[in-house]
Amino acid sequence: MPKVRLPQKNLILSIESNSNLMNALLAAGVPVASSCHGEGVCSMCKVKIQGTVNPAVNPPEKYEVETLKRNRCEADERLSCQIEVTND
Repeated sequence: MPKVRLPQKNLILSIESNSNLMNALLAAGVPVASSCHGEGVCSMCKVKIQGTVNPAVNPPEKYEVETLKRNRCEADERLSCQIEVTND
């Protein structure tokens, strides 16, 4: 099971491989903001990931990239509702 580290919460979660990050966080009781309910359009669920290219998660789809640009997100941010975690 991949491990996801949340340094601001001093927490390490073990989640199922290929799990959606937002759903895993919510299931673990970690609050995640979202007005689009995981559709990938609001960017309220954005998270910072280690590095801009991370083989532990799926690459962003075109619509996620457009949402991140439209909402002026940082280069190391992704939408948790669009991330599938494959490795630590």
